[in-house]
Order: sequence, then C-alpha cells, then structure tokens
Amino acid sequence: MRRPPGFTRRRFLAGTAGAAAVASAGRWWPADRATALDRTWRTVVDPDGTTLAATIVPSGAGPYRLLAEGPGEPINVRVDLAVPKAGREDRRTTLASFVHFTDQHLIDAQSPGRVEFLDPDDPLFQSAFRPQELLTTHVATSMVTAVAALGRGPVTGRTFDMVVCTGDNVDNQQRNEMEWFLTILDGGTITPDSGDLGTYEGVQDGVDVAARYWHPDAGIADDYKSNQGYPDVPGLLDRSLAPFTSPGLGIPWFSTYGNHDCNVQGNGRRTDAIDAIFVGDRKPVGLKPGESAFQFILRVFSDSDSVLADLDAGTIPFRQVSADARRQTATVHDWVQAHLASPTGHHGYGNADLAAGRLYYEFSVAPGVVGISLDTTNHAGGANGSGGSLGAGQVAWLEERLAAHHARYWGADGSPVRGTGDDQLVMVFSHHTAGTMDANDPDPDHPEERRILGPELAATLLRYPNVVAWVNGHTHTNGITAHRPTGGRTGGFFEVNTASHVDWPQQARVVELVDNHDGTLSIFGTMIEHAAPVTVDRSATDVLGLAAISRELGANDAQAGPEAKQGDLMARNVELVLAAPFVPAPAPPTTATTAGEPGPSVPASTGASPVSGAPAFTG
Repeated sequence: MRRPPGFTRRRFLAGTAGAAAVASAGRWWPADRATALDRTWRTVVDPDGTTLAATIVPSGAGPYRLLAEGPGEPINVRVDLAVPKAGREDRRTTLASFVHFTDQHLIDAQSPGRVEFLDPDDPLFQSAFRPQELLTTHVATSMVTAVAALGRGPVTGRTFDMVVCTGDNVDNQQRNEMEWFLTILDGGTITPDSGDLGTYEGVQDGVDVAARYWHPDAGIADDYKSNQGYPDVPGLLDRSLAPFTSPGLGIPWFSTYGNHDCNVQGNGRRTDAIDAIFVGDRKPVGLKPGESAFQFILRVFSDSDSVLADLDAGTIPFRQVSADARRQTATVHDWVQAHLASPTGHHGYGNADLAAGRLYYEFSVAPGVVGISLDTTNHAGGANGSGGSLGAGQVAWLEERLAAHHARYWGADGSPVRGTGDDQLVMVFSHHTAGTMDANDPDPDHPEERRILGPELAATLLRYPNVVAWVNGHTHTNGITAHRPTGGRTGGFFEVNTASHVDWPQQARVVELVDNHDGTLSIFGTMIEHAAPVTVDRSATDVLGLAAISRELGANDAQAGPEAKQGDLMARNVELVLAAPFVPAPAPPTTATTAGEPGPSVPASTGASPVSGAPAFTG
C-alpha cells in the first residue's frame, strides 16, 4: 500500500489560513476539496515539495497583490482515452519519472537587440517588456534548486530519470543567453550581465524614465506604480547583475529547440546586420518618425541592413550603451556545439548532428521508454517566424524511428502493418503544440521540402499506438489535450503543455509514467513551484530571494494575463489514463516504490500482443 502522509503543520496551514488566500484570489474551492486532497495524499508516495501539498497564490484585493501559501491541489483523473480501474494504485509499476521545463526565456535585458519600446504600440508585441525580465536566470536557478531538492516523483517515489526542456530556453538567440542556460543546468557560476559589467544600462534605470516601464528605484514615477500599485525596490537593478552560482541539476537533461532559440525575438532570422546591432553600442529606444511598429518589424525581417543604417545615422532614436561581442546570435552550429561541449553530457546530440546542422534526435527516457525530440521551429523567420512546422525530411526520419519501436502500427493508407520493432513506449517532445504548428514558410536550407503542420503531425502520431504522450510548450499556459484515433481504433495519446518560467505561475511539471497492470497506463503530471520563498524580502541579494521578487512581479503583470496562464485544474495536477498499447514482457506487479529508489521498469517486449479490446492486426 502507499504510505499515507502525516498531517503536517504545513498542510494544516495550507488547508485553513491558505483557504482565505485562495478565496480572495477567486480560485476553485469545492466543498469536497479536503476529501479529494486526503484521497490524493493517501495514494502517492510523498506530496511534500509539490503543489499536491501546497500552492502559492495571490492574496489581497489589489491592485498589487502579495503572495501567500495556499492549499494543495488534488490529482484530477482524466478519462478522455480510457476508463480507470479501481485498485490500480496498488498494482502500478513505475516506468519513468522526469521533470518538464519549458519557456525559461533567459533574457539579456540590457541588449540592444531588445525592442521593449514596441510593447505598448501594438498588441502583437505585448511580451516585449516584462517587469521581471531582469530576473529570469534567478528563476531558472531557483527551479534547478527545487528539482535537485525534490529528487523524485511525488506519486511513485521514482528518482528522476532526467529533465527535458522544450524550447525557448533563451529569449533572443544570443550566445551569452545560451551560455547562461547551459551553465545553470550543468552547475557553475554565471554573471547575468552584459556590456559594462556591474552597471545596468537598460530601460528600467533612471536614464530612460519612460512611464511605460517599471522602474524599481525610488523617485521615478511610471504607469506600473501609478496604475497597478507596483512597489519601489531600490537597488534591484544592481543586485540582479551580481554573479551567482547554480548547483546544477545533477541528473541528465535534454533540450528541444524553440522559436526564441532559433530566431531573433522569436521571430526574425539572424543576419549580419542584426548581429552588428546586438554587439554594438546603440540601443534603440523608439521608432523612426512616421514608422509604425509593424512597419519596423517588417524591415527587421526583410531589410535589416536599412535598420542598421538608420540606427547608425541616428534616424532611429537610441541610447548609448556598452558594446559586448558576447551578444552575438547563436547559430544552429553554435547550439549543437555548446551541447556537445557540456561537461555533463552531449544531451541528445552527436557529432553527426553538428555536421548536418540537425536539431532533432532520439534518446532514452528510461528502460522501455523512448524519447523523440523534434525541431518544430520556423528557420525562415519572418511574419510567422514564431509559428511551427516540420519538414518532410524530418517527418520521414520520425516515422522511421517510430517504426523501429513498433511491432504493429498503421500505414499512411490506414492498413495495418506488422513490423519488426522492439515495442517500446514513445514520448514525443517539441516546442510547439499541435495548434501552434501553423507556419508554411519554406526552410531556407531545404526549400524543396513540404511543410507538415500540427494536425498532420498529430494524425501521423496516432498511427503509431505506442506513442503515449506529446510534451511541449510555447503557449506559456498549462493545458492537456487528448488526441483520439479515428476509424474505430482504440488508444490515442495525451498532449501535455506546460506553462513558462518567465510568466506567472513560474512552475514546472513532474511527469511520471506507470503501468497499472490492468490494460491501462497512467501519466501523472504534478506542478511544482521553484525554490524561492513565498514571502518576498525586497532587499534580498541571494538568488532565491531575487527569484521570489520575480514571482511576485509576474503574478501582478496584468498585461500577461497571469490567471489564464495557470490553466484550469484539469490541466495541472492530473492522472491521464490511456489504454496500454501492448502487453509487455511479464513483470510482477509491485506496491509502493521505496522512497528515493527508482521503481522497476518494464523491459521492452519482443513478443508483444495487442491489449484486449484493441483492433486486431492482420497481414
């Protein structure tokens, strides 16, 4: 049986005083929540350190709200694809346990490549400025600290197999941002600063006193303070630039490529002119007279030489900053080479990927579970540079790898295929979701290839019944989508979309895959907070204290729509039940995994048969 957790003071506070915070925030508080939490706690190994035990919620009437510890959120069972069977918690065997990071957006907030001035000029550019963007490296390190401390899945107790980061790891395709990303995950010291080290040169200081930006120093009026009640936080700019050390994850990690890793500001293809702006000493602070935000962006996409010429001539308003060659854009070669040079492993890439400029790969999630990392980015950039798609060549590779892990699947014409694959479960990882893969732009490196969009990719995955999950990001919102097969087939997979670290709620998701030994599998998704304290000390100098300030700022950023990004309860702490696609080689059912030890993995089967009730294959 699962170990029933003790009734700790933390849970008592979360269930009593925390209830008031939730009520003031207008969040869900059903009459049977205590019962649901009790049931959850009694069927998991250890909820502590996750949102199963306690959450962080806005408190107070506003307009600027502080944060408080709220009650835990129970596991909600999703029955979209299969009916759960009673007693499964006493039969289940753990197959894999990992943490999903996405959309960390590590930002060099002082870069001349930032276009904060576009933020209020057009709704398309509302993410060009965030009050907390100076603190993204601190949040990332706080999340690494939390994962290292947690160490294992709360439901099964299985030690984490890895962390998978599904893109937009950095914000502006810059080399220094990329170096911060790798060092934070690997462990080491970074200086989240550029230009004149130790001196902040950006839109939040007293040089640029535009009211459109939040200025943390006292004595500077701005719209955030007057309209939304943002506080003065004197000295924050200097404190945010100080060197600090990340402890590193201490476990394997993998990353997929996102549109902000691939393109300037997530949209524009890099050029030599753009690089010259990035590394130079003139930071644009406004638009050329008579030019709209949209016209400016179109020039960045299609005629960046003219933008550089206007900046050099002073036609585009600018402020003088310190030049820094480390802000140069990171190419595909730079990205793969940096991962290969990581002291903690190659992280999915090989030398052949470096030579080919290839950003997709296969890796082992756990014994019997294969991960496939896709490159869904639009390398053409342009008006839909943030959208996703796959080239026909990558899809052909994907189908080859899927066939290698299936003894039975369906062909493109719908006919059953008997293969020679080893029947392993498959989890697909990408940056974009099915709904955001909408970019038809030809790949400049493969212009002849047809582009495959989200619906076609989802339909392709549904032909391979061993695919159980598609894990992704991009939307900055928690969401779960069930993809059902057509034509009377059983099975299907869940698309698991997780919110970002740059916007509220600044959470990650623990994913645990289990075999229920009753013809079904379950995928548990549990949200976790980063390690920063709930109560903010606005004079903090340490990395966790600064990350706490970021969390509070993000919770109050009305422009970002923080309440919507956390998703509803059926998209946060969940059990996703689906039919097991094959019967694995015999493995005895187990009870609770010993705390802190990996759960036994079901070995790959070479003689698998369809689960009872699945459509028969012939031929």
